[in-house]
Amino acid sequence: MYSSLSLITETKMHHLTEAQWIAIAAHRLQHRWSSINPGQLDDLAADLWRDEQLRALDPSKAVDTWLAPIWTPESAPRPH
Repeated sequence: MYSSLSLITETKMHHLTEAQWIAIAAHRLQHRWSSINPGQLDDLAADLWRDEQLRALDPSKAVDTWLAPIWTPESAPRPH
């Protein structure tokens, strides 16, 4: 599902349904925070959706914005 949604341009982001926005955000969270249970990431993505400022952003940008205070190069997962 994410691969087809990733093709949506930024100009169309405001046309995403709540479920689409949350799915994209949850996928981005999984990419950035792979040690967390996917169900918890879905819940977190829904919480981000409820934040009006974050909801106005592209879902991936919203996740990156939310994670910015805790995400540093040192905390990034290392390739195996």
